[in-house]
Amino acid sequence: MNKPTMAILDGDILAYRAAFWAESEGVEYLEERVNHDIQAWTPAGVDKVYVAMSCSRSDNFRRKIWPAYKVHRDDSGRKAPEHLDYAEELVTKGNVVRMDCLEADDLMGMGASSGKSIAVTIDKDLRAVPGWHWNPDKEPEPVFVDQQTADYNFHAQWLTGDSTDNIPGIWKCGPAKAKKILDSTQPVNWSTLVMATYEKAKGKDGESYNYEYCMAMAHCVRILRSGELDKNNQPKLWFPKVGATD
Repeated sequence: MNKPTMAILDGDILAYRAAFWAESEGVEYLEERVNHDIQAWTPAGVDKVYVAMSCSRSDNFRRKIWPAYKVHRDDSGRKAPEHLDYAEELVTKGNVVRMDCLEADDLMGMGASSGKSIAVTIDKDLRAVPGWHWNPDKEPEPVFVDQQTADYNFHAQWLTGDSTDNIPGIWKCGPAKAKKILDSTQPVNWSTLVMATYEKAKGKDGESYNYEYCMAMAHCVRILRSGELDKNNQPKLWFPKVGATD
């Protein structure tokens, strides 16, 4: 399968990394550092590069579904790098993609799953989206993630949640347990089985999970794919076709 000649880079991570670097190495070299990083993150054979930037956390569409989404980061008291605004300005000097209510992950996910671009990031969560991906810290070149693998990764995270984003998932369901659950059936049954697992499980407080909670977890962990925006550029929330492939 031919690799796309366009790439979308994770601008959030590029800017944070560069800003942290500038705190010790000096802001006068920040532009040089950003240019170096963008070049280093550009896959061979690519002739068009875009940088994806997230909307503000408060505008993220997931906050309407799960108000606690990433709220712990707002309340952590941890200060952003001093030169983050300048780093973001430098990162977005070229071709930038940004949309109201969407994260950089969503923009990369839609591009990769359309087959038109390579998603470039060190964030492993993007592997829940089919298409071409590249982690420049760990991989010598881009790799292709097929739909079944991406769907497996999505369903696994639907079960486990994501503590870094304040998405609880099922209490005490870690990656090993999620793997055991998904490996017990065929891909066509993954959504049905995940929903049944939520229905039977209980939270830390001993209360059962309801359907709304189950779907909120799915919508929070699911990175948007191609075709999942409506005509007004608003997310079309995913709902499982139970008993059928996604």
